[in-house]
Amino acid sequence: MVVRFDYGVARIKDLEVRTGPDRNGKVRVREILLDGESVQPSNRFWTSLHLRFGFTSNIFRYFSHGEVFHRISEVAANDRIRWCVERNPTGVSRLLAVTNPNAALMPHDDLLDLLHRYETTEMEYGDGVVRSHHTPRLSDTFQIGGDGFQNKFILDTPIDGFGRPSVYLSLLRLVCSNGAIGYSPAFRSELSVGRGDDGVLFALTRVLDGFNNEDGFAALRQRFESATRSWASVHEVNRLYKLLARLHNRSELRGQAALPALGENGTQCGSSSSLFQAFHKMTGDLTRIYGLANLDALSAKRQRTLPTACRVYDLLNFASEVGTHHATEMGNRLVQAFIGDLISGEYDLEGTVDQFSDWRDFFIDSDQTTDTLAHLHRRTR
Repeated sequence: MVVRFDYGVARIKDLEVRTGPDRNGKVRVREILLDGESVQPSNRFWTSLHLRFGFTSNIFRYFSHGEVFHRISEVAANDRIRWCVERNPTGVSRLLAVTNPNAALMPHDDLLDLLHRYETTEMEYGDGVVRSHHTPRLSDTFQIGGDGFQNKFILDTPIDGFGRPSVYLSLLRLVCSNGAIGYSPAFRSELSVGRGDDGVLFALTRVLDGFNNEDGFAALRQRFESATRSWASVHEVNRLYKLLARLHNRSELRGQAALPALGENGTQCGSSSSLFQAFHKMTGDLTRIYGLANLDALSAKRQRTLPTACRVYDLLNFASEVGTHHATEMGNRLVQAFIGDLISGEYDLEGTVDQFSDWRDFFIDSDQTTDTLAHLHRRTR
């Protein structure tokens, strides 16, 4: 399935918003007419429109969209907007971000040409952003807790012009191809692109030619090494559980058995899901260990002091395995955000492990896991 993108320029008063009642009787936007074509507005569209002209969605409680757009056109010195429409093979067209026509832009086709010139093999697209995976010029393999790792960096490039390209540091666990991305300000760099398309192309080319951040990679490696010496707290485990429950309820986890809506409070979550079975096997049955039906009965402060049956390193590997192999593109981003937030601060029980044990290569049983283990077995024979 190939997604196409179209670009153009319009005035804000030329946008026609059509609304209708939802199931609860509230008025919601059904579609937007752009040059007479019906398109579905995305969250990026509304966010970028609010930032472009300095208003919030609350204004539509008192005035219609047409009234607001016409008033902006009357008083704004420059009411022109550059739009980007995502066209899916299913026939659905989504209106992505709108920006100043003079702002820097990296069109989708030009970005793919650039990435192909650098022989980028792993790319994903989601919600206006193309994510590509790259290896720094100087990237040797190293050991953490008995596992081989390699430095990687992730390049997120918005193709609708909203926001700047960002570089995230990443570690690739070689035995199972799990990628952990440092989605936090501590491991992120935004590229300065200036104005015009040439600025974006120059900035991206410079990164692809010679990106290296030895201090950043050293800090990322240190956080993973520290994770092998730290027990995961109830609070940290509960945070990941609640995230997985939300992803399940939003159908952001692939290949999981259909279950009733899962609770997000640490209670048992259905025995037919291999992912949640593996999660509880890794962390231990915390409700039984601590004699509670609901872990949220404990205060957050108390949860931070109680250990579980796994280390933070296990928690990181489980999360990266879910994000890499079992989640949709949006689900992967949310899981990687959890990883970045966890490693960017001090662990609740940092440095509390005195002895090491063998680490598991995989936590979740699946056909993909079986095929990977069989491939590794053939390589070692």
